[in-house]
Amino acid sequence: MVEIEHALRNYLVNPNDLDLGFAMAALARKTKAHYRELGGNLKKEAVTLGKTFAVDLKIGKWPDVLDGKFEDNFKTKTVSFLKKINGDVHKAAELMLKQCFDTVEKNVKR
Repeated sequence: MVEIEHALRNYLVNPNDLDLGFAMAALARKTKAHYRELGGNLKKEAVTLGKTFAVDLKIGKWPDVLDGKFEDNFKTKTVSFLKKINGDVHKAAELMLKQCFDTVEKNVKR
């Protein structure tokens, strides 16, 4: 989560797509690891994670998110999270991870 926090802190100081890309890549890696911890089917991993990021969260396409590529909606959601919690990057990172984890858990159970 520290990687996401650092990227968000840098984004607050100087808003740019590079820092958001770092945050997205870290978020994607952690979500992928969580999927594997859940015991998700490795053959369906790409489909499930693709659905999580592209269809449910609408923040990026799988596997492009692993490289830090994201949709404009990710920028909007990130700014919204940061405004809602007055720039607390730790809380924002927690909320973003929770949203991704909850969504992937829902998709694994289907």
